[in-house]
Amino acid sequence: MTDRKQQIEQLMEKLHSFRRLLAPDSPPASGEGCPAHAGMLGHLHNHIHTHRSQTEECLAPSQWLALHLVGRQEGIGIKELAAALGITSSAATQLADGLVKKGLLNRQPSAEDRRALHLSLPEESRKRIGAMMEQRLERMNAIFSVLDDAEFQTLLDLFDKIISQHPDR
Repeated sequence: MTDRKQQIEQLMEKLHSFRRLLAPDSPPASGEGCPAHAGMLGHLHNHIHTHRSQTEECLAPSQWLALHLVGRQEGIGIKELAAALGITSSAATQLADGLVKKGLLNRQPSAEDRRALHLSLPEESRKRIGAMMEQRLERMNAIFSVLDDAEFQTLLDLFDKIISQHPDR
């Protein structure tokens, strides 16, 4: 059992490093970039980044997920967004406010309930997000390029196995 606990600790460390690799706004090799990620280790990103595109925004993972959800569910409310993200309505409001300030999200009062807000993506925002998503996909492709097709499919299958057996899925 001790070996399994040690393996779990190793896995946790590797997942943490992996999460940093997957961060949508991980800094370029120079160490500059998003202030929210200033403490990240630059050597983890050297093989992925050489420069930050002018179209790329400094977005936290929660902001990326919020934009993705709003894009898929146009008119989603703050409460629904909060539930989908597993955060409080207050935190979802703050998240939406930050995205509104960046010009990536629109917020309109509900016609049925003036207290409720509906979120949507402006057309220009859809274009900017599309460009950012393309950059992100390129980075993801670079990260996983060390795996051949069979290894990558095995990775997907293992994640599916873990997720499908977890009671909170």
